[in-house]
Amino acid sequence: MYTLDELKKQNTEITELIDVLTALIEHQNLRGNPYVCDLVAKFNEKVWMHMVFEDNTIYSELARHHNPDISNIAKNFHDSAREIKKDFSSYVKLWCKVSEGQANKDSFTEESVRIFSLIRERIRFELEEIFPMVEKHFDS
Repeated sequence: MYTLDELKKQNTEITELIDVLTALIEHQNLRGNPYVCDLVAKFNEKVWMHMVFEDNTIYSELARHHNPDISNIAKNFHDSAREIKKDFSSYVKLWCKVSEGQANKDSFTEESVRIFSLIRERIRFELEEIFPMVEKHFDS
């Protein structure tokens, strides 16, 4: 079982990877670079692992809470994870397979910014809403 501190650390690592990838999306010639693709794979793995650990720890606890407001927040939290996973999975498949003729740089950059924003917003929500709620209602 992961602790909140470990989940917060994962959020920091994910945010740092977003910062690096944000800089890299501006360089169209790096999209197929094997080192960048490895970084994207690492980013993908960190995001997926983080969401799985949240589902198994935080979500399950919040969903069973007797307060309907808390269980509703848990449902919304879980639903947002499903949407991010779907969008993120499609996006990651594109990153290292996109070629000059297949995609427009501007639309790819816009999609990158959109995906990174979704993940950043989720991290913000976790840090400001979910984690404090867990600390308040579940820590002994």
